[in-house]
Amino acid sequence: MGHLNIATLKRLSGALLMVWLAGCSEYQASTASASGAAQVRESEATGQRVAVPREGEARMRPVAAAVAMSATPQVGHVVSGTYRWMADWPETQSVHQWEAASGPTRIRVVARAREMMPSAGLRGVRLRYCVKPVIGAGASRLAGYKTCSAWTTVEGAGVAG
Repeated sequence: MGHLNIATLKRLSGALLMVWLAGCSEYQASTASASGAAQVRESEATGQRVAVPREGEARMRPVAAAVAMSATPQVGHVVSGTYRWMADWPETQSVHQWEAASGPTRIRVVARAREMMPSAGLRGVRLRYCVKPVIGAGASRLAGYKTCSAWTTVEGAGVAG
């Protein structure tokens, strides 16, 4: 009888923990992935085998938020890409790039650095800054998703004052 009560208490405490975690803003209930790929781990509390979806890795990916440009891009003036780093680990080798669009579907990379100086050939062209956040290196490298600023039209050279 005592063994049955302990097992019931363990299950009840697990259920209460899940209810409590569901109220946390950072917790996302795991769901089975479409491919069915999952790791199997033994639960310390119950001794039962539990499937852990690969989505856990996705939740650990770094995020670049609030991606923007430091100023309106102007021919001959340096403009910097800015963003808010959102990860528990330090940034390592994030990928920075500037994309130009002269038409609705024609996008090309014009620079691969955090700062750039638009040339006269970019006057009147739409420009945006993009970053793909990265943590770690080698086998432990983990990249987030590319995030870009809003498109902004490159202005002509400023008036010297």
